Amino acid sequence: MTAEADVVKQSDLLNQLVLDRNNMEELGRVDMLWMYPAAHRVLGFICKSGFLGAKKIVFKLPQIQTLGTNSILVHSQPEETDGEKVKQLDSLLNCEVWSDAGNKVGRITDYRFQLKTGEITQYLFVSSGWSGITGDIYQLPPSRIISFGRKRVLVPEGAVKSFELYRPGIKQTLSKARNILKDDYISLVKQAQSLTEQAKERAQAIAEQAKETAQTFTDQLKEETQTFTEQAKTTSQTVAEQVKERTQTVVDQANTGFQSHYPPSQAPTTAEPVVSKPPVSPPPPASTPQPQAATYAFADEEDDPWDFLEEDEPFTPTPSYPETFRKVDTNPRTKTETEDDDDEPWI
Repeated sequence: MTAEADVVKQSDLLNQLVLDRNNMEELGRVDMLWMYPAAHRVLGFICKSGFLGAKKIVFKLPQIQTLGTNSILVHSQPEETDGEKVKQLDSLLNCEVWSDAGNKVGRITDYRFQLKTGEITQYLFVSSGWSGITGDIYQLPPSRIISFGRKRVLVPEGAVKSFELYRPGIKQTLSKARNILKDDYISLVKQAQSLTEQAKERAQAIAEQAKETAQTFTDQLKEETQTFTEQAKTTSQTVAEQVKERTQTVVDQANTGFQSHYPPSQAPTTAEPVVSKPPVSPPPPASTPQPQAATYAFADEEDDPWDFLEEDEPFTPTPSYPETFRKVDTNPRTKTETEDDDDEPWI
């Protein structure tokens, strides 16, 4: 607070540190304010110092240079006084407030005054249960005080209800806090319900999205599987056709190679082979056939190997027959009647 403040409370000055502005020496602490109740004015304050605050000094209100938050700066020397004179000073603090109807209204606990002039603007009193407003602090203008003594202050009954509220008491504060908490509780309940609905809607939306995603994934998987199956089928057919074409090409190349290796008349055919049977020779004729004479030409007659033969006897080669044929005697003998056919050695 500063000296420029218009109105201050008496309680704001109590126990404040008092410093000499010229040398910043500590002079003491504020013990009480010096007031003149008949004029409803503050004249100064009493400062205590020394051991257990036994020393009392008085400062007049104009001596205050600056009123700060933690100290009061004064610019002149105080006047000394004693505790007995201080006790005799009049004050309306702690006086009971009564109405002229005989009702106890409350008790004065503080007052507000102008720092420059010292004029008291309001007395603050705490209600004592009248009208069911226990604990509330109200403002009592000095003009409403009919009379006062050392213990009580009298006010008009009609003016009691017009006193302005300065600060609500505990009961009203609790009631107000209860109403605030009630409103907050209702607001929290509504917010919780809103959040629950939002969470429900969000969960439903997520479930629908998950369902749609799963369906889409299933459709894609089905399409990919079908496409893969068709591709595999097409690939299998292509591979089969390629194998078939490759086989046909190999066969054609093999046939071409065989035909180029063998003459056309000896080329093997793909037809089913015919099993040949050994030829059956006809039986020899009854008479010995006369083979034609073989004529051989030699370069030199002297080298003829057949010179030992007589010219009148031509050489007749003996034909060879398969073992399956009957052997025929080329030099047949005359068969007698006594010889049996069973004894023929050439059969």
